[in-house]
Amino acid sequence: MLPRQQHVLNALATCATACDQCTTLGLANLPLLAHLRSFRLSRDCADLCRLTAAFLAREAEHTPHLLRECAELCRACANACTQFDTPQHRACTEACRRGEDACRTAFV
Repeated sequence: MLPRQQHVLNALATCATACDQCTTLGLANLPLLAHLRSFRLSRDCADLCRLTAAFLAREAEHTPHLLRECAELCRACANACTQFDTPQHRACTEACRRGEDACRTAFV
């Protein structure tokens, strides 16, 4: 595996974990309606990061398509989470920004 691919896999794993933790916060604290979008995006982002990592690891033909979509979802998730000031939201925002960057630059 190329170092660039490993970098993307690491960024996606970190992003998925941070998003899962953000979602867990929402489920545990019965979020305000304003938080629901960020928690839903976090769950979707975690799932797509894991799927994209699986495609990347096996060098699947449609990996570039997933990388583009994953970058978009990471950006949307980061933007939603940046509105809230909790440690989980801050960690999610940072991890999603790194995930977005890694996906966008994966094959440049």
